[in-house]
Amino acid sequence: MSLRVKAVKAVRWTAAKSVGDIGSRFVITLVAAHVLTPSDFGLYALVNLVLGVANIFAAGGLTQGIVSKQDVTPDQLSSLFWLNLLSGILLSLLVGLAAPLLAEFYQQPKLLGMLLVAALSLMASPLGQTSQALLQRNLHFASLGLVDLSVSALNCVCAIGLLYAGVGVYSLIIAQVMATAVRGVLLRASCRGLLRVRLRFDFAEIRPLVNFGMFQTGSGLVNYLSGRLDQFLIGTLLGPQALGYYSLAWTLIMEPVFRITPVIISVAFPVFAQRQNDRSALNRGFLIVTKMVTMTIAPMVFGFAAIAPGVIPLVLGDKWTPSVQLVELLSIIAIVRVINAPIGPLVLAVGQANKLFFWTVGYSVVQAPLYAAFIAVGGLIPATVCLCIVRVPATYLAYVYLVRPILGPVMAEYMSAFLPATGLAVAMAIAVRSVSMLSLGSSSALLAAQLVLGVALYAGMTILFRRSDVSELASLVMPRRSVRPTA
Repeated sequence: MSLRVKAVKAVRWTAAKSVGDIGSRFVITLVAAHVLTPSDFGLYALVNLVLGVANIFAAGGLTQGIVSKQDVTPDQLSSLFWLNLLSGILLSLLVGLAAPLLAEFYQQPKLLGMLLVAALSLMASPLGQTSQALLQRNLHFASLGLVDLSVSALNCVCAIGLLYAGVGVYSLIIAQVMATAVRGVLLRASCRGLLRVRLRFDFAEIRPLVNFGMFQTGSGLVNYLSGRLDQFLIGTLLGPQALGYYSLAWTLIMEPVFRITPVIISVAFPVFAQRQNDRSALNRGFLIVTKMVTMTIAPMVFGFAAIAPGVIPLVLGDKWTPSVQLVELLSIIAIVRVINAPIGPLVLAVGQANKLFFWTVGYSVVQAPLYAAFIAVGGLIPATVCLCIVRVPATYLAYVYLVRPILGPVMAEYMSAFLPATGLAVAMAIAVRSVSMLSLGSSSALLAAQLVLGVALYAGMTILFRRSDVSELASLVMPRRSVRPTA
């Protein structure tokens, strides 16, 4: 089977699991928004922020190292498995020890028990990390897709059942711990033919992978803290209720970006890694991936921002109205993240994790004090505007420092990969928002009209103005079958 056919099948399976994950999270959010308070949402966001930092250290960048290095031996894999497991146990204990201090720092006693329960997931997560890397490296995305679809369903059922049973915000945490444990077991079972773990640990033989992982971990940590700096500071300076409003807006507008983008990115990284010595192939792949993620996500991001003033109070209740303006602003940050998303896999695929790390550090050094000042002086909305202002010009700087040294001067091609779809999505969003000025009776009728107009308008403009892009992407997702010559 050719690399292209494997990549296409990988995209389909990764898309399926992402749709399942997004659907599961949407249903959980819908139910939780009616049951929980904004303050509960804020506390849950704080728990996830702590777990996010811990999980970066637990992974240690070794997943990307296994994918990038095509010649990892079985002995090295065994050592990596035990290193991941030990890291997860130690980090779980550290989070447990830090829980009382964090609860005291945020002056939220309820946070103590939430962190203690959530820390259990750190012990379970390493069970499947090495297996996931091997499945990803070999483009076995069918197995990954089946596992993640099953886990998403389990998480959804458990969370909703516990919410209606009156467990409160602990429902989300308990369901998350259970899903993490089951995912690790299923991934391990799916990788039996690729990974045979032995009671063996030799740090010397995995030192090159650990060195690669250190830069990736550092880059991931700084990138995570930079990307979640807003939530850390909101929770610290404004309290859990403000963080709850922001967290809901983040879940609605940014979560789809985080879940859909990996549909392409998780496939692009191993494909890029296998073509790392072919500059023309890297260039083609990078531009196609950029075009694909932008065409897929831009209409969703700007379309949802356009209908947010009507759909959030209608579906989630009036208590979440403060999240509307945050959704509108975060749509700008979301599209910038989409445009920049293929850069990371490109840089990692050619083994320049250290350069990605230095970029992330420099970017964070500029962003952090600006955002802290805005949130301290102006509050939540001005601080979010600050994020938009900082992130837009950073796209060009990322091209100069990271993309151009690898692919050469491709700025014109790069812009042509993301600007058309972004422009059409913005035009569609303006038209959809304009419909809200009409008197169409009920809020439900207005929302239905906006949805129909948005889908029809974006699809029509894309076919009219970007038909070649549609044909190109369709040929990648649904390649023609070769016809055997007749005798």
